[in-house]
Amino acid sequence: MQAGRAESIIQRLASEFINRESNRTSLITVTRIQFDSHTRLCNIFISSYPEQHTRAAVEFLNRNRDEFHTYVKKHSKLAILPRVRFLADPVIGGTIEEVQ
Repeated sequence: MQAGRAESIIQRLASEFINRESNRTSLITVTRIQFDSHTRLCNIFISSYPEQHTRAAVEFLNRNRDEFHTYVKKHSKLAILPRVRFLADPVIGGTIEEVQ
């Protein structure tokens, strides 16, 4: 599968998953998807409003990576499911560091 198509699928599913699982105290938006050269690792960049909730949103999403993986497996036909990590989008105002 082409990386562009996989990016589109992951972005749509990440947005759906966040909408379904978030507690709605902030607006969380998937801003972009970035795969490594072999499409085995996928960075999902997010922003949140209000901005001070970004760190908590990234922590929440990274704690729920296994559930997101299950969601992607159930709702897509991707042959290879990438490992994902959620990061604050530095372009929008977050930091590039991964919150663990």
